[in-house]
Amino acid sequence: MTSNGLLKLFTALFYSTNALLIPYLPLLLSDRGFDSLEVGTLLMLGPFLAMFAQPIVGVWSDRIKATKPLLYGLWIAKGLAAACLFLSTGRMMAAVSLLVLYICFLPAVTLLDTLSVKTAAAANTSYSDIRLWGSVGFTITALVLGQYFDLWGGVDSLMWMYLPIWGGLLIGMFLLKEPKVEPTAGTEPAISWKVVRQALSMPSLLIFFGLIFLVAMPHRMNDGLLSLHLSDLGASTAQVSWAWAVAGLSEIIGFAVMGRIMRRDRMLVMLTVVSFLYVGRWLLYAFVTDPWVVIALQFAHAFTYVALWVVAIEFVSNVLPQQLAATGQALLGMVFLGLAGLAGGAAGGALQEAYGGTAMYLFGAVCAALGAVGFLIWRFFREKASEKLMPNAK
Repeated sequence: MTSNGLLKLFTALFYSTNALLIPYLPLLLSDRGFDSLEVGTLLMLGPFLAMFAQPIVGVWSDRIKATKPLLYGLWIAKGLAAACLFLSTGRMMAAVSLLVLYICFLPAVTLLDTLSVKTAAAANTSYSDIRLWGSVGFTITALVLGQYFDLWGGVDSLMWMYLPIWGGLLIGMFLLKEPKVEPTAGTEPAISWKVVRQALSMPSLLIFFGLIFLVAMPHRMNDGLLSLHLSDLGASTAQVSWAWAVAGLSEIIGFAVMGRIMRRDRMLVMLTVVSFLYVGRWLLYAFVTDPWVVIALQFAHAFTYVALWVVAIEFVSNVLPQQLAATGQALLGMVFLGLAGLAGGAAGGALQEAYGGTAMYLFGAVCAALGAVGFLIWRFFREKASEKLMPNAK
């Protein structure tokens, strides 16, 4: 099997663990005695704490010019944290284990994205062509769990559902080959926090991260609280699994399409359109009360999350130099998964607890609308600046 093929299989296994974590962690925490606000806060506090680890791991990876050793260590630590979480009986152990799990897992996501970008460049393919296999793994796992989750013991048996996937991935990590990226002679700066600070001082990167935060906040809110929202609507655990299976299936389609239509010269246009699509998505979620209709609406994942994530990955890769690849992806994860996650989870959890799912998703629509307007204004001023530089251009 080629390195590209092996990475696709590895990515499928890696993201299949999300089919265990995203739909069922809220239910597990609820079973341990946490209310909606506490669940939302915990599920987003983890990414918030992880965001401090992500740039450290990213800079370290760029310094040693490798991702595999760090990825391996994080995966072992994640497995231990997951075991403690799944086997916990008390609130404190569950909360601490969950936070450690996120601190290990989210930096691993950014390292895998970095490895995918490197491999895609070496194999003359796109990031989307590799990442879509993560959605394949997620979808298959979600479909299987939707059929057998309760039969296998529900949330009390998550440990034994998770262990085979985690072990298979640990073995597969030995077989992965990381392509070497040769820097152009005399152009590679030493990777340090000074270089990172210089990168963060770029106005375009700061504006981008600010707008991504606005659009990602309700998305991360939905990640953490959709399962509870569906339960409030009367959905069964099988329907919760179907909701995430539909999202995973839509991701496969979305990544396949994005690999073909992605254009670096149209990124701001795509970000604007995606943000407006998010507005429509959250407005529908706010007023739909039939769980099956909400499940069907999860197909919008293909045109919202997938498009947003692929364009964001490409934007960061395009703006920052190649030797800051891992650092750039870590900073993106810090904003998208960390800051946006904490804000979305806490605000969404509070709104859902006080006013219900309608208020939560209306808040999401407002955030997405602000992001869309921001991207629209940014694009307008960039085009004006280009016209001043090339006044005779048509």
